[in-house]
Amino acid sequence: MADNKGFKSCNLRKKQKQWQFSSSVLLFCALLFAFFCSGTFANQISENKNQLKDIQQDIAEKEKSVKQQQKQRTELLSQLKEQESTISEVGRSLHSTQLHLNKLGNEITSLTKNIQRLQMQQKEQRKRLASQLDAAFRQGNHQGLELLLNGPEAQRKERILAYYSYLNQAREETITKLQETTDKLNQQKKLQQGKQNEQQTLLNSQKQQKQKMEVARTARQNTLTTLESALKKDQQSLAELRQNETRLRNKIAKAEREAKARAEREAREAARVRAQVAAKQKQAQQKGSSYKPTEDERALMARTGGLGRPAGQAIWPVRGRVIHSFGETIQGELRWKGIVISAAEGTEVKAISDGRVLLADWLQGYGLVVVVEHGKGDMSIYGYNQSALVSVGQQVRAGQPIALVGSSGGQQQPSLYFEIRRQGRAVNPLPWLGK
Repeated sequence: MADNKGFKSCNLRKKQKQWQFSSSVLLFCALLFAFFCSGTFANQISENKNQLKDIQQDIAEKEKSVKQQQKQRTELLSQLKEQESTISEVGRSLHSTQLHLNKLGNEITSLTKNIQRLQMQQKEQRKRLASQLDAAFRQGNHQGLELLLNGPEAQRKERILAYYSYLNQAREETITKLQETTDKLNQQKKLQQGKQNEQQTLLNSQKQQKQKMEVARTARQNTLTTLESALKKDQQSLAELRQNETRLRNKIAKAEREAKARAEREAREAARVRAQVAAKQKQAQQKGSSYKPTEDERALMARTGGLGRPAGQAIWPVRGRVIHSFGETIQGELRWKGIVISAAEGTEVKAISDGRVLLADWLQGYGLVVVVEHGKGDMSIYGYNQSALVSVGQQVRAGQPIALVGSSGGQQQPSLYFEIRRQGRAVNPLPWLGK
């Protein structure tokens, strides 16, 4: 019985030792696992931190690169503005030179016709003089001399003197007219030579201007190529388009504020003139006649009366194919606020209606822009121009050339951007334009 108890006690102690050993092994494994796990976790944190650091460094480099590109782009836009300003000046000079050349050509043609007429006249006068001299010679040798010598002495002398007096007078008149014709002919030839010399000088100047234009265009194309390579992302382009639109809107708003006082003054004056004209027309009608407004009255009423209801009454600013329509998508949700008309470079852009020039300046994205106000909150906008032919504050008539078609503002081809705004809101311009 005692041996049995001792055996049980011995087994219990062995089990306790085994349990303690097992517990120690388990604890050691747990600690070892925890150690490895903690090391792995620490490595993961360190790796994430390094990745974050690399990403932040990449971001910093990207931001630096973007800033450099923005700086470069600003410089390129400045270059583009200068180059297109040069093209604008040369284009205006070429336009003026061509008008002068056309005038000289007409004058030279007229002088050539005068010279031909005088040469024919000179030829006829010489022929007439030769005939007179020949007739005098023939009459002196034949019947004429006999007639003169017949009769009494006194009559004979009188007839001889009268005949030679008449003959000399006729010859003198013919010679005088011939000399006058010759003098006029020489004068016309001298004038023609002067005009031709002036024409050649202008042609040489025009050639130099065209060379200068070509150099400016090449430089502009290089600038555009560099700019386009920097504008790769659609989002950046979209943001820029929005900025361009905002700039144009702000520029117009500023010009409107500056012109508001004048516009209000003109509107009051126009209302007064309309009332006077109506009264004069009524009085004239009562008297059975009619009253026609003066040119100044008509011009004031026209440029302050707005564009009116759209009924195809306005002229086209330039003839050509519409390559972008009002409301057409540009990119994303951004849409065209006007139309774009394709036309040859240098074509005259004409005011669609009477008005006053509100703005004539270079704007990013629109190039050289001319804005004409027509009264009652209506205005027409003409963009992408090569040159402006009018200045701010100038009154213009419908059909008057106000600019030359170009591709300023970074456009790829010559065209005209045309927009109509009513009370500050862009509206479809096509209903106003005639067929």
